Amino acid sequence: MRTLALAASLVATAAAGPALAAQSVSTFQHGVNGYAGNADTYLKAAEPDTAFGAEPEVSIDASDGGLPSQTLLRFDGLFGAGPGQIGPDRVIVSATLRLFITSAGSGLRVHEMLQPWNEATATWASMGDGLQADGSEVAATPLFELGANDGSANIAEEPLVLDMTLALQRLQLGLAPGHGWALLPFMPDGTNGLDFATREWAELGDRPLLTVVTAPVPEPATVASMLAGLALLGALARRRG
Repeated sequence: MRTLALAASLVATAAAGPALAAQSVSTFQHGVNGYAGNADTYLKAAEPDTAFGAEPEVSIDASDGGLPSQTLLRFDGLFGAGPGQIGPDRVIVSATLRLFITSAGSGLRVHEMLQPWNEATATWASMGDGLQADGSEVAATPLFELGANDGSANIAEEPLVLDMTLALQRLQLGLAPGHGWALLPFMPDGTNGLDFATREWAELGDRPLLTVVTAPVPEPATVASMLAGLALLGALARRRG
């Protein structure tokens, strides 16, 4: 038991290394500190040929004018060696996305977007009769969902903070294509439209805000210690079994 506890402690200590090291916080908000990489728009089935990329608000709704509306959101230029970017010598500890909700609504399902898009030209019709979460245009499985498939105001009209840690880690590791996220309504009963302020919103502080906490990449010795601890745990587990 003593050896098992020691191995578990070794793994925990090594895994916590990045979090315990000197952390830094990077923020990305359109028009603040020179950042201009946010893009957002929504697609409206009731107006299939209209592009809404210049609107100050977007909507996520199963029944917007009797038909669905879907939102696209992206942050470009997050990674690199330039000012304000997340460098290759950093690992992501956590990430949050704050949205300023302007109209309470049913909820949303956040999927990785698999195809490129342009907010100035994207429409319901141009995106193939809206977005399909089928694994070709939009990832079939959502990263997460919030709210419920009903007409209640499940998400209040106030700042909403979403945990985007997994999404940003996947992006940094090259496991996501970098086309942002599709924010889809619950179907068919998420009929209370959820609206939030876009990058065009007049008040800078209410625009979408991505906050990323990073730490230095762990030293090889730390990684080796963690792997050794995992191996020891596995060996002890097999012996105990």
